[in-house]
Amino acid sequence: MAKKKFSNSLNSQMLRVTLIPLTLMAIIIVSVSVSGLYQLVANKTKEELIRDAQLAQYVLNSVYVGEYWAEDADGDGEPEMYKGEQRINGDDMMVDDLANMLEIEISVFYNDVRLITTLKDSNGNRATGTSASVIVKKEVLEDGASKFYSNVMVYDKKSYAYYMPLVSEAGKTEGMIAVSRSQESVKQELLQYIFPICVTCGLTAFLMGYIMVYFNRKLAGRIRKMDKYMNTLADGNFDVDMPRELMLEDDEIKHLANDGKRMAKAIQMLVDFDALTELNNRRYADKKLEEIRIKSVERGMKYCLCISDIDFFKKVNDTFGHEMGDYVLKKVAEKLKAGMIGKGMAARWGGEEFMLIFENRELDIARRELEIIMDEVRTIWVPDSDRQITMSFGLTALEPGEDIDDALKRADDNLYQAKESGRNQIICK
Repeated sequence: MAKKKFSNSLNSQMLRVTLIPLTLMAIIIVSVSVSGLYQLVANKTKEELIRDAQLAQYVLNSVYVGEYWAEDADGDGEPEMYKGEQRINGDDMMVDDLANMLEIEISVFYNDVRLITTLKDSNGNRATGTSASVIVKKEVLEDGASKFYSNVMVYDKKSYAYYMPLVSEAGKTEGMIAVSRSQESVKQELLQYIFPICVTCGLTAFLMGYIMVYFNRKLAGRIRKMDKYMNTLADGNFDVDMPRELMLEDDEIKHLANDGKRMAKAIQMLVDFDALTELNNRRYADKKLEEIRIKSVERGMKYCLCISDIDFFKKVNDTFGHEMGDYVLKKVAEKLKAGMIGKGMAARWGGEEFMLIFENRELDIARRELEIIMDEVRTIWVPDSDRQITMSFGLTALEPGEDIDDALKRADDNLYQAKESGRNQIICK
């Protein structure tokens, strides 16, 4: 037997079951780790910026004494900023050194205008004279509250920034000290932590995946052997030896293979019969119908087909329960089986329907014999009730060379007519 190609083989399923959860686990671990680290770095950056802003203010208060004020004395449009009597803008060496030491950007605002800053454009020009954003002005200057921003534009760069108001002795907010770090620099710091985590997770996932794939393939190979062995049994070759690979381990696969061999022989006896009624089943009846079609053509043998149905069987189930329904099915099957001895065969067609095949019978003879069977069925009563069991029958003759489906349709139409016109009768044509 050629090796069957599966569109969704067990091996591929096991690979998916192994690798997909493993990949998802690695992704989740990395994602959670990155998210946690990102939050950790963001919190750390916030704490550092708060500390740096306080340090910058401390330095300014230590070096310069007095209140903050500004004026444009020379009229050049660039105000001079003072703290007390000392001018604090114009010479940026101290603030540059402090910013370099802390690895941050520092700006000092008078009202909402930068007058001292380490921020520079690509040409090296400082961002003095630029204004704070409307949000910062509202939340820091007007409300007089310090504020941390995790995603704010500082001189065209996305940054982490902390703004702290400069308050006079009278309690008036004169300006702000702003310290910031670009998000890019924070990301670079974050990558230093993320890279080892990603490498560790990747290597661990690869090693675990390799081990799991190895054992899954080994298991899938044994299952394929069992599948081939079971197919051989299904083809009726019951004397074939069990593959050695299935005997290597005392596990479920070995036991399934042994059970399969035992069950195959038992199934061979049961496959043609209905377990409940012990009549032949529809599979066997279909095979038998094909045989009689051939015989009717080749030998000129005459057959009659009948499809029958228990009247109001659903009411029996609904009223008395399914156990009583099974009892009625078995009793009806006994009557049909006994009535067909020497005449042909009875089979359970499905549900409460039965197929009767009369061999070497003209239609009128088959009808008379069927009437006897119908009378026998009428002797069945549901125990401890006044419910009598009756059946409706659709009988027809198989014409030589006629397609079986056509004859069955005719019998089924006859059965339908019998049920529609009162039940408990035979319609024969």
